[in-house]
Amino acid sequence: MQEAFLVFVTKISLYPTIIFTGLVMFVTLYWVVSLLGMADMDTVDLVDVSGESGSDTDIANLSSTGFFTGLMLKFGLYGVPLIIILSLVSLIGWLLSYLYTSFLHQYLDSGALYYLFGTGALVFVLVVSMWLTGIIISPIRKNIAKIPKRNSSSNVGRVAVVRTLSVTDKHGEATLNDGGAGLILKIRSDMNDHQLKQGDKVVLVEYLDSTNTYRVTPVEDK
Repeated sequence: MQEAFLVFVTKISLYPTIIFTGLVMFVTLYWVVSLLGMADMDTVDLVDVSGESGSDTDIANLSSTGFFTGLMLKFGLYGVPLIIILSLVSLIGWLLSYLYTSFLHQYLDSGALYYLFGTGALVFVLVVSMWLTGIIISPIRKNIAKIPKRNSSSNVGRVAVVRTLSVTDKHGEATLNDGGAGLILKIRSDMNDHQLKQGDKVVLVEYLDSTNTYRVTPVEDK
């Protein structure tokens, strides 16, 4: 059992699998930290498009959007939170590169061919991972697009509960009871004399459209 574990650790530490191993560790740590309320959940879409047909023009002209953005559009990597896209690409890439390391890369121990074939596999696996991720999130993106847009400013005046360890003018989240599963909102506070902490009740006093956040104040104790 111990020997099999050591073999596994060795394989995930080989190039190019080690790159995806690092990405998987990063997104896992991010999810753990976010769920514990120590960081903001990433709710920003990678590319803002209004629909499937709206992306065709951007895909056709990568220079008008930037190469990276155009590449994401080409693979359909938009319309869902960036951390979900990164998690899927990392996990799929890790699995594919692990298979490559296990069945093919073992015949090359070191040298120029080791890194040459490894780099080729890295590029191939990355492309396939992005392609498969685009296929996986496609129905999710379509379902999200069908959800009626909530007027965020309508939440102003309601009471929410802080879920992060602290709230500053650059960081903070709160949960709002909307009668369903609840909403996780990004909140900001510039009150230096009253440090908000996890579990505190706050009033949403203003919606900042430019940053998709709410300015909050603590609920006055009666």
